[in-house]
Amino acid sequence: MEQWNDGFEEQERKRSFLSANPIFHYSTIPIFHGSQMRLGSLQLSNNLVLAPMSGITDYPFRQLIKEMGCGLVITEMVSAEGLIRKGEAFLKIRKDEHPVSVQLFGSDPEVLAEAAGMAEAMGADAIDLNMGCPAKQIVMIGAGADLMRFPEKVKGILMKVRKKVKTPLTIKIRSGWDGKHINALEISKIGEDCGIDAISIHPRTRDQGFRGRADWNLIGEVKKMVHIPIIGNGDVTTPSFVKKIFEETGCDGVMIGRGALGNPWIFHFKNSMPLERDQAGSPSLEERKNMIHHHFSLIQTHYGEKEAVKKIRKHVYWYTKGLPSCAFFHSTLSGLREKAALFEAIHSYFDFVQERNPCHSSKSKENKSVTG
Repeated sequence: MEQWNDGFEEQERKRSFLSANPIFHYSTIPIFHGSQMRLGSLQLSNNLVLAPMSGITDYPFRQLIKEMGCGLVITEMVSAEGLIRKGEAFLKIRKDEHPVSVQLFGSDPEVLAEAAGMAEAMGADAIDLNMGCPAKQIVMIGAGADLMRFPEKVKGILMKVRKKVKTPLTIKIRSGWDGKHINALEISKIGEDCGIDAISIHPRTRDQGFRGRADWNLIGEVKKMVHIPIIGNGDVTTPSFVKKIFEETGCDGVMIGRGALGNPWIFHFKNSMPLERDQAGSPSLEERKNMIHHHFSLIQTHYGEKEAVKKIRKHVYWYTKGLPSCAFFHSTLSGLREKAALFEAIHSYFDFVQERNPCHSSKSKENKSVTG
């Protein structure tokens, strides 16, 4: 274990472990108001939603999050044009992942409507239209957050898609394009008038990306103005923040994205738990290690062993973020291309952490810092 000791000492020189900002929070989350949530004709078992994340929310990850108790999972962004061209080769919905929403992106009303109809026919329980992605390659084609600059275009898209599908239709938006153009209220009202069934709001502008703090006040303002479910999103990284966003905004549901990376436990809850008993703590080393193994098995079943080794590495990074000597350990991951070598390194690292910090083997109090 000398390599871990050397790495640990180097990391300690750069920054104290005590200042680390882990995102792992083993928890039991009560459902706010003890309620379920309905999106049009779709009744959900609870009001926690997995945010769509490109390169992350594939079928194995959705499967894992559903096992933890999430009420609704959403696919990665799906190109409307790509879906029309490739059909089931581009999107496949499994029987065991319902309810699942398919998120589409694009800018052409006709294309989006046709793609939505295809997704509905493939078994999507809901259709979500992305109007908030800040990525340059998405904005450049007039999709994602760029749509918020053109309210009339948004109206045209929603009218076309609403006419095409009977399944619940939702949109995911941001505050607006930039600080001078905050129009989430306007877009939300257009959506309601066009007959959509819910709105997810990430209250940062396109210019902000993921920087700064999410302005939850805006979620509350939209909630007061419209009469369809509002799903709050942004900086929801711990159970206490799940509670807080409900309490401060009055939103109907909460969408969790980056807060679920390396932290699927954030969706674990019991309906009967009173709100004030928000017992939370970090998962033990054994729980993290077991989750890595389980997550890998889901990926391997879907993609095969070779691809699973590639895909699990980024998740191992998140599962171990904030642990002692994690920076040194993370630097070794990219060179591990075989399953046996990868898990040997994982087990060696966890043994090192447990030896050096016995307290990590048991659950600790929740870290309430915002990590993204």
